[in-house]
Amino acid sequence: MGLLDLSAVAIDSSKVEAYEKAVPNKKIAKDGKSANWGIKSDTNGNPIKWFGYKLHIVTDVKSGLPVAIKVTPANVTDASVVEEILELTAENIHSRICYYLMDSGYDQNNVYSLIRDKYQAQAIIALNNRSAKQPKTGLDWNGTPICSAGYRMVYWGSYKGENKFRCPHVLGKCNCPFGSAWCSESNYGMVVKTRVKDNPRLFCTPHQGTAKWQKLYNLRTYSERCFSRFKENLGLETGLTVRKIKKVEAHAYLCAITMIAAVISVNQENNIKSSAA
Repeated sequence: MGLLDLSAVAIDSSKVEAYEKAVPNKKIAKDGKSANWGIKSDTNGNPIKWFGYKLHIVTDVKSGLPVAIKVTPANVTDASVVEEILELTAENIHSRICYYLMDSGYDQNNVYSLIRDKYQAQAIIALNNRSAKQPKTGLDWNGTPICSAGYRMVYWGSYKGENKFRCPHVLGKCNCPFGSAWCSESNYGMVVKTRVKDNPRLFCTPHQGTAKWQKLYNLRTYSERCFSRFKENLGLETGLTVRKIKKVEAHAYLCAITMIAAVISVNQENNIKSSAA
């Protein structure tokens, strides 16, 4: 029907408070099916603690519609669910997805490798520096090469999994006291290339921090809109009156069915009006 784009999808999770009474950690069944305590940071970095579950959603960034959902206990980490939810996405969607957009909670090497090797796609993930005091030698925090004079090199495009960077002095981005001849005999200036396959976490195409990368990453807001519809419009937050994870997941699926049915109905009505006009 042309409702979905699917060139890029956003993956995120949101808290779902349990309908049942909260209990101490020592009394919670360790079966992976019971409500548990979770902690998550809000958009301002403030910690939020709750007793219940997590709703994981893969969202199409054109329509804001869910293409895969999974409910887990609240203590389950986001990155540990990626493999399963990507398999659900592949079952539901048969077209190739080029970009998977995620926040820093998914910043783990195995996530990048899974998306690159199994799905031949690019992960667009905000890096979590994990309290590191300085970036890797010869690079800045975004994986941009630093020249021998200490200047940040200029990104000059990507081709077949490689990012190209040029001398900032030649391009007028800095006034290097050594000039360009110190690094290269060519008038083109020194060139450095980084390859995604060498470090899928640090290197990606498009390059981190570029306008194209940021534009893709900003599409993650469609996840927030999807969660908002689930909770505020479809009663996942205010209308949840069931206990245990299977029933909560069934409730989430009913929310998804309702949302998709409503969008299809509105789309068909608009098409009828357009045809009549």
